[in-house]
Amino acid sequence: MVALGFIVFTVLIVILELWLGCAVIGWSGDNMVVERERNPGPYWFAISLHCLTGVALPLLFHFSA
Repeated sequence: MVALGFIVFTVLIVILELWLGCAVIGWSGDNMVVERERNPGPYWFAISLHCLTGVALPLLFHFSA
């Protein structure tokens, strides 16, 4: 049940990132927030990484138990 809650939370964050056009890619540093207009490559990489870690991994853990 925790995995499904984490998936819902992640999907809401990804929807917000797609709507705003900004993605958070790190905890600290100069390029913590990436904008879709300025750097589309790192932006889509961050979106795909968020989908992988926030949706695919919890589903894998949920169905492997």
